[in-house]
Amino acid sequence: MRYFQNPEAAKDAIRQLWGEALLAWGDAAPVKFKETDDAWDFEVAMRPSDNCSINGCTLARAFFPDAGRHDLVMYPKMFTQSREEQIDTFIHEIGHVFGLGHFFATASETAWPSVIFGKHKPFSIMNYGDQSELTDADKSDLKLLYARVWSGALTEINGTRIVKVRPFHELGLPN
Repeated sequence: MRYFQNPEAAKDAIRQLWGEALLAWGDAAPVKFKETDDAWDFEVAMRPSDNCSINGCTLARAFFPDAGRHDLVMYPKMFTQSREEQIDTFIHEIGHVFGLGHFFATASETAWPSVIFGKHKPFSIMNYGDQSELTDADKSDLKLLYARVWSGALTEINGTRIVKVRPFHELGLPN
């Protein structure tokens, strides 16, 4: 956060955005978050410059859940957006932390194949641009996915095995 003129104020503003984004997921959020300096699963990091290409700029990027430690990365461009867009960006990135891929993702996009579960509609928080908005379908699909996985009723989707992981902070490893 040292790239900000007032790092402590920036941290407080980011906490506020994160909190509003998490609240938007409501009771669909399958995990709880707690800020800690100890056995953390991920940290929020700020990059000093934007990540842009001819296709546009990345505002932030997150990770898919596993037992490792990760960064949720923000780029300066995010803070030039409206407050609503900043919150929507965090809602989208939290979706990745919950294990959701992009609406348009294909099996070749990442090391983990993307598979369709639930109501696959382009108007979703996991899309980009004008079609990126948190919907009731996003939330109900996420709730259903985790309920079925945790109950043991769902072990694969379209032939792709679901892997349950324990977060880093539960592994008891030294920092």
